[in-house]
Amino acid sequence: MNKTLSIGEISALFNLNVQTLIYYDSIGLLVPAERNPKNGYRRYRFDQIYKLATIRYLHRLGYSLKEIHASYLESRDIDSTLEQLRNQSSIIRKKAENLLNTDRAIQQKIHFIEQELPNVDIDRVSIKEFPDRYYFPIGGEELLYGDDWFYLNPTVVFYKGDSKYFGAYLFDDGENTILQKEMTDSLRFSVIPAGRFLCGYHQGAYGQIYESAQRIRKAGGELDLAEISIKFNIIDQFVERDSTNYITEVQIPIIDSEEHRERLLCL
Repeated sequence: MNKTLSIGEISALFNLNVQTLIYYDSIGLLVPAERNPKNGYRRYRFDQIYKLATIRYLHRLGYSLKEIHASYLESRDIDSTLEQLRNQSSIIRKKAENLLNTDRAIQQKIHFIEQELPNVDIDRVSIKEFPDRYYFPIGGEELLYGDDWFYLNPTVVFYKGDSKYFGAYLFDDGENTILQKEMTDSLRFSVIPAGRFLCGYHQGAYGQIYESAQRIRKAGGELDLAEISIKFNIIDQFVERDSTNYITEVQIPIIDSEEHRERLLCL
């Protein structure tokens, strides 16, 4: 067996790109035992494969190359290793939980679109009844694009007079995954009160949505309608590039009692 291995042999042994090994050398993480002064070819001692295996193992566990180089390789003993592994496990579990929560929100947005789209009838105005529905308040448009909830959940927009504010609708897909206790303890959610709503649809850019809301209000006749109207974006800029194909459901609360009116004032 050769006492040293070429960079190509090390690359093949670990299924690593040669450029990765060159980078490891450049940052001092894995420096070859020999370098030919004429052609610069690198050669590694056979026992260096154990160090490289450790590097790959730690990198696979989520340690950055900087962390591996700066501390882990130089301070490895049973006690410090176990402590660092426990800490890393905690970090990975937190990342996994965040990814799982993100996937839950993505799945709910998919379910929301798949459930709502077959019901769309642009010309129809109807009365629908809903239970309490939950949303995460975001605020004005100036806050919208910096909030992750906006990107991961269906958007709900509240119009009242000349003002509007946004929320992330926590769509109930039948499993209530987004409302699980561990996800909501540290967050403040708001409620769209249960009741009857005069509902219709708007197709097109959001700039013309006011005209659709007025059309729907007019179709309500003598119904006692709240001043506020609520818009749920079904097809938006995240799933359709052409704004003429955007679809929004407009829901206007029907006031059934003074108590209901008071609850709606909180929106």
